[in-house]
Amino acid sequence: MDPPGLHPTRKLAVENERLRLRIEALERLAAESRLAEEARRETEERGRRGAEERRRHEADVLGRVTSEINASLNLDTVLQRVAEGARELCGADVVGVALRETGSETMVFRYWSGARGDTNDSLRVGEGTGLAARVLKTRRTVGTAGYSSDPRISRDYVEVADRETITALMAVPILLGSRVEGILYLGNHTARLFTEADETSVQRLADHAGVAIQNARQFRGHVRRQEELAVLYEITRAVTGPLPDEALMPALHPLLGRLLDARHLLALGWSEERRAFSLLWASGPGWTPADNAGLEGRVLETQQPLRTADYLATCAAEGRAPVPYARGLRYALTVPMRAAGRTTGVLSLWSGERPYSRADEEMMGTVAALLALRLTRPSER
Repeated sequence: MDPPGLHPTRKLAVENERLRLRIEALERLAAESRLAEEARRETEERGRRGAEERRRHEADVLGRVTSEINASLNLDTVLQRVAEGARELCGADVVGVALRETGSETMVFRYWSGARGDTNDSLRVGEGTGLAARVLKTRRTVGTAGYSSDPRISRDYVEVADRETITALMAVPILLGSRVEGILYLGNHTARLFTEADETSVQRLADHAGVAIQNARQFRGHVRRQEELAVLYEITRAVTGPLPDEALMPALHPLLGRLLDARHLLALGWSEERRAFSLLWASGPGWTPADNAGLEGRVLETQQPLRTADYLATCAAEGRAPVPYARGLRYALTVPMRAAGRTTGVLSLWSGERPYSRADEEMMGTVAALLALRLTRPSER
């Protein structure tokens, strides 16, 4: 309200000043609104360009990797291309691929990149409450920003994660139909979260990878079967041929090495009369008759093959003493030698590099049966 008695001219000046201030305020507000709108549009444009660039990058990577994996029947090559493609899509520090072991719910790692330790073939996942178990159950991607501290996840693999300094981890299913045939793992050394866009991109790659991995595994299986037939033919010739007993195992050893890790091979004969093993042949020193209490004795009792990815843990669980011959070797396979309802001994293999497969077990079972036939007929020659 204007002061009383204000001169009309002065009164007009005051009103003009008020009007000027209002106009300046409106102009400032309009300028701020324009700047805010320009900033919003610039942000949207950057986001749009970023999204377009990401889509182009994703299309380029998916196109290139899909072409490469579909053109190859080498499983190792396919896994490497898939893993490196996933890393390229989301910038992960560590990437690994685990595939389902034939006839089981267990996933075995077949490829790692960016890992500090020797983790290939040494990790088996799928049970418990880890990421793999949740992926198998839900058939969906599962992730965490803090693997070691996430209360939803079991502590089974925390030691590995800590050794590799993996903080954020994402597990993406590799599906064939509705079945999880593998898991693609991506990890970061920091708590840098993987985004929904990362998850979508890597899942698209995993979808393409499923068929390529299946084709490569089928081809590898076909090649393996052909090699098995060739090796079994040579083994059968050696077992049924004129080779003396002392020359038989040295002849079989390199043949087995064509199919599996046979560098640590032990053949033991069994005497029912003495209730004791005797050494038939070993690829190296270290076995003594005092080692009867090992897993070989357990296989003799059960008459069943025994295959383990943790030799010491299995010995402990079975209440058996590990044989010194296998010192430092993690993976083991032992099969009984049986013929005509009689057990004549056992064959054992150990490896420090990779677990033995079901195909390895079946192959060694066939070889053991052939050797058992040979051992039951010495008196006939």
